[in-house]
Amino acid sequence: MKSAIMLFTAGVFLLISAVLALSQDAAVDHGKEVFGMQKCAMCHSISGVGGSRMALDGVGTRLKPEDIRKWIRTPKEMKADTTMKAYPNLPEKDLRDLVAYITTLK
Repeated sequence: MKSAIMLFTAGVFLLISAVLALSQDAAVDHGKEVFGMQKCAMCHSISGVGGSRMALDGVGTRLKPEDIRKWIRTPKEMKADTTMKAYPNLPEKDLRDLVAYITTLK
């Protein structure tokens, strides 16, 4: 009986882990789409593709997700003389998924 409960618990844990992983993958994929739709590559490059103002390679290791969020919503709070456009009206899901995508850039 005890081993059946442990096996069941392990199965539930694996199922939840798989669902969360798929959900995270979907968020990252959508974030990559948002990156394209918002034309972020006009100024930002990834792996040498895109604008030359700021490469985003490795930004996922340098910045915390909340700092990436601030750079998108209110860039002047991050750096007063930045020329980056603010995106205060980006829908919350798009913002969350865009941040998820950018944090994968290691």
